[in-house]
Amino acid sequence: MKSYIYYLFLMLIVLASCEEKENMIETGYLCVNPSMDYSLVTKAVESDSLQMSIAICKAATGDTVKYFENYKTDLGNEKITLAVGKYHVKAGSPHSGKAAFDKPFYFGIDTIDVVKYTIKESEVVCTLANVKVTVNYSDMLKKFFTGYQATISNASGELTFEEDEKRAGYFTPGKLNVTLNLINNDGTAYKIVKEIPDTKAREHYRLTFSVGEEPDDPEAGGDFDITVDEETNDIECTLNVPVFTDDYGRNVPKIDIDASKITEDHLMNIVAGKAGEDYLQVSMSSEKTGLSLVALNLKSDYFDQKGVSGYWDLTKLDDNAKSLLSAVGIICAPVDSNSKTAMIDFNGLLKSNPFDDPEWVEHGPIINTITVIVRDLLGQQVEESITIRLRPDVAVQTLEPTPWPYRVYLKGLAGDNTDLKFLFREVGDDDTKWQSISVLSSDVNETEDGYEFTALIKDLSVNTDYEYKAMAGESEGKIVPFTTEGISGKFTVPNLTFDEWAKNGKNWFPNAISDREDSNFWWDSGNQGANTVGEKNPTSPEETDVKKGKAARLGSTSVAGVFAAGSLFTGTFGKVEGLSGASLNFGHSYTGHPTKLKGYYKYNSGKITHTKKDFIKKDDQDSCHIYVALCDWKSAYPVNTNTGSFVDLSDESIIAFGEFKSNTTVSAYTEITIDIKYRHPEVKPTYILIVASASKYGDYFTGSTSSVLLLDEFELLFDDPVE
Repeated sequence: MKSYIYYLFLMLIVLASCEEKENMIETGYLCVNPSMDYSLVTKAVESDSLQMSIAICKAATGDTVKYFENYKTDLGNEKITLAVGKYHVKAGSPHSGKAAFDKPFYFGIDTIDVVKYTIKESEVVCTLANVKVTVNYSDMLKKFFTGYQATISNASGELTFEEDEKRAGYFTPGKLNVTLNLINNDGTAYKIVKEIPDTKAREHYRLTFSVGEEPDDPEAGGDFDITVDEETNDIECTLNVPVFTDDYGRNVPKIDIDASKITEDHLMNIVAGKAGEDYLQVSMSSEKTGLSLVALNLKSDYFDQKGVSGYWDLTKLDDNAKSLLSAVGIICAPVDSNSKTAMIDFNGLLKSNPFDDPEWVEHGPIINTITVIVRDLLGQQVEESITIRLRPDVAVQTLEPTPWPYRVYLKGLAGDNTDLKFLFREVGDDDTKWQSISVLSSDVNETEDGYEFTALIKDLSVNTDYEYKAMAGESEGKIVPFTTEGISGKFTVPNLTFDEWAKNGKNWFPNAISDREDSNFWWDSGNQGANTVGEKNPTSPEETDVKKGKAARLGSTSVAGVFAAGSLFTGTFGKVEGLSGASLNFGHSYTGHPTKLKGYYKYNSGKITHTKKDFIKKDDQDSCHIYVALCDWKSAYPVNTNTGSFVDLSDESIIAFGEFKSNTTVSAYTEITIDIKYRHPEVKPTYILIVASASKYGDYFTGSTSSVLLLDEFELLFDDPVE
């Protein structure tokens, strides 16, 4: 028996030893020594660019295994332990690569084989990943023009070089669009539009705008004169602006607007179908060289419906394009690419009556914006915009109301401001059940379309069908139905109790599903960004310390030296941006009118451990933040923590708002109620945004790694609003 036990013990030792060997990972070491090649920048920029972030990625998969936001403070000369294998060492400056003055973006990559028990060194060199652009205005240009500025743009953004701008602009490689805005001595404003087709990283374009030695030369300003210094990558680009000795540049293309009832701001206010003798024609000419471009840019909901919105090059119209424009009342005379004159007739648009279509009757005015663009053979370009407002020919209109659960905001539009009222009833009632609602003088506003008037009806039943009509004296608008909102169903926000959670790979989601493309996906967090290196979910389900079921645990933390706030929001996480930021899509489509957000919370407020903002210092007390906003957005709001692009909560598009914030530790679940105050109660929301964070300034990578916020059993209430 003793012998058996001995052999059994020996076997266990052997098995344990084998298992240990199987679990052993062969490792080596890596030292990173990055450097910057500043050959194209000034010393003033150099000091700003010394901070570099380091990312170490597996060569085979691209997965990031180590990340250091600032290699000097977070890494220095320390060696990194890595599993044996091939890695890419990526180093970059802290800027995003977006177009900016004096903020070059540097990037470098090095491939290293990590060998067992060996120290390898990566001397990754970061070079300029941008195109550098500087602008100079010659003395001759300043002589002939009273105003001048250049706008340079491409996919990375747009920068304007004012008259005294000495800074360098940095852009992503590729095509550069150059627009020189000029005001000559007689006050005429125009543009010269050019492009530089194929720029490359590390090239320095020195743009000089001048007047040619022979200003009478008709070819002056035809294009850039380009000289390349291959040793320095300096590229001299000179654009000689066309200036003629007899009239100093006054021979730019002309746009003449011949119209009735047009204001100084080029606005025409037309009653649809009653234009009468009203007219609008636009003629264009270029006396010196001829026209190279005649174009229209059309914008309106009406143009959208008719399929004509957008940019139209009138020198390249086919028969189908002509037919589409003609159908909305825009007639273009044939334009050759070398014509000296052109003409566009908009009379048909003025005399049309889109309100014959019932779809548009209650639309209100149709605002058509038309921009005429003309360019001559020298690249001189001028633009004029015209706004045509078509409004229905009716004595009174019943406009779309804004229904709430227990109330409704009625709206009407009349040509006169006397004897205005509304009639309303439940759908199905007979004519004896019409109830009259008088309109207060304070609720009548004069607009350019007439007199807009409103009235509020309270104490209605929820989820009930009503109808109403606007009245002006004996004239009445059409009957418009509406349904008061409910307080459940589509007006609830899923998982406000935070009982449902899904996990996909490393990431926790505060939803029953993890598919962001699914319409039932309502909530997201910054977990995906935090889990770029390893697995570390700042936002996760809490199953023990709860009020009921499960709760949401928002625990702020640090990931590879970067602060990550515990947070959640209605919307979706986009992607990791740069070396330390992320893009987010804030908000979920929603049309209800809640008046309160109620729930339970616990909070541990830590001392600030990470800060990037002057308004809060280390060792200050961290604050939690919960807010709800009802928004008039056309789509989810794009947020980018890398570029500092956030929601402006004071913007007019935020029609209602409420918030809760506290820097006090609360050790037991406590009920809170957030009043949602409506700034524009007559506007129907399109999106709801609910945001909660354990660190109020987490967007700015500021907060405490000790802060933890627990949320449970939240709900929206639909009482009478706070007014």
